[in-house]
Amino acid sequence: MGISIKTLLEHEFFKDFHIVAGSKGIQKEVQGIAVMDAPDAYRWTKGKELVITSGYSILMEPDCIKKSFDEGLMQITSGMIIKRGRHLPTISKEIIELFEQYEIPLISMPFEIGYMEVMQQVNTIVMNRTIRRFQIHQNGAMMLGSTTYKVQKIKKILQAVEVEMGFPAFLYDVGEQEGYCSSANFKRISETYGLQESDYWNPKMEHNRYTLCDYIQMTRIRMFNEDNVDGPRISWILMPISIGGNLQAYFIVMESREFLDYYDEYSIRIAYLLLQSVYEQIVIAQSIGNIGFENLVLLALHSTGEDEERLLYQAGQQGISMNTRYICVLFHQMNEELSARNSREQYITVFKNSQLSKNAKLAFLDENTGIVLTELSDSVSYSQKDMEGMISDFEQKIVETFPKMELEFAVLREGKKMSELKSSVETCGKVMKMGKKLCPKKKIWDYEMIGPFAWLQIPEKELEQMLSEYLDMMKDEKNVELLRTLKVYLENNMNFSVTAEKMYVHINTIRKRIDKLDRMLQIDWDSYISRLKIEILLQFLEL
Repeated sequence: MGISIKTLLEHEFFKDFHIVAGSKGIQKEVQGIAVMDAPDAYRWTKGKELVITSGYSILMEPDCIKKSFDEGLMQITSGMIIKRGRHLPTISKEIIELFEQYEIPLISMPFEIGYMEVMQQVNTIVMNRTIRRFQIHQNGAMMLGSTTYKVQKIKKILQAVEVEMGFPAFLYDVGEQEGYCSSANFKRISETYGLQESDYWNPKMEHNRYTLCDYIQMTRIRMFNEDNVDGPRISWILMPISIGGNLQAYFIVMESREFLDYYDEYSIRIAYLLLQSVYEQIVIAQSIGNIGFENLVLLALHSTGEDEERLLYQAGQQGISMNTRYICVLFHQMNEELSARNSREQYITVFKNSQLSKNAKLAFLDENTGIVLTELSDSVSYSQKDMEGMISDFEQKIVETFPKMELEFAVLREGKKMSELKSSVETCGKVMKMGKKLCPKKKIWDYEMIGPFAWLQIPEKELEQMLSEYLDMMKDEKNVELLRTLKVYLENNMNFSVTAEKMYVHINTIRKRIDKLDRMLQIDWDSYISRLKIEILLQFLEL
């Protein structure tokens, strides 16, 4: 929305500008300044211009004003300003009557004021008024990084856009996967044209794209229907909001009445800058908060009984209860030539945009190792499948951002308090080590999958020796059958008869196989732990 002639003339600069005719039209909207330097200049009128002239064109062709009214072109302007005393000593009665008849303001301006001064003043007045209207006062009670602060500010800016411009506005937050509208008008228009949220930045229907500003990627998208070329068309302005090269949101303004006009672009750019500022504040706050959380994690991992008060204080500063239970996900970046922590900001952004970030926080422990703590509650729980799905989503997004990075994960879904974090991380470390030995093709290992080995605390060398011995045996198909027999035999409490029934062979065959295995592996049948190690290990072999 531009500015009315009445509002302009109320400013000090325009005190010596006088309305000669058409005073009933002083509420007309001005969207720009045009100079009439030729008798037929009105032919290039777009609409809503405040036309300035020295009067020379009228002097040279007195009927040019009448022609412009006859052709309906002067009527779409906002008004005309004529410089007093330059070429027209007086304004003819006929011209005054025409402006009066069509209620188009005709204004006389002082001789000594330059055109550039008028243009500058109009632009300044419009800009200042727009900035005042878009001022969103911060609520001191809100935390800088809180969702409430962000959502409230976004909604206020969007509402200001619709009030100022008359166009409904919409913002889609990529990280939150949430959309915000200036009013119900946006949803109503979307439903009318069958548009989904994603259509506004990735239209599925036939459309044209027009770049309005390369620097901020400001684009007009206009739909069209080849089957109904004369039917109604809809268009909108799309502006992606990015911080540090990372996409945060899509800002959309619907051109529901007509295309954006000159001063409308002032408003939309100011709104864009305000929204970008909101996201910059949030990203900075999250970064500060993340560093604070990381310090809390490191303190918890290295704390002693003497650090309890300090730990409680740091947790309070982060708004974290020491009684909250967390799922612990340990991740490790395997490419030693790269440092994940050196790309902390991008990592945090990718994490925030992933499914894994729900009710979760990320902290780095060293250059390529970190943890994700997911909050648990009585109403929220996660299965092994749930966690693997969320972790896979995070891993995929990391690889898309950093193609040379390779991640592996260990998960402890048993909820532990912050004071037990050291134990949780150590357990995840064991799960990861054993997972790589037992299930080398996987990248995500759950404690319930590897847990018994972690619980038994089998030394790494012993586990490697056992695995190597069994894998060497499996190179011979006959030995594979022997190991299958051993697996069934142990599962059935070393009962020859039951094992024979389940394997559909004679009991003596089972006895011979077990005797052969005993000679090959030298199994300590009297040791429960020894038998348990073998039984668990056999579960991971592809028998």
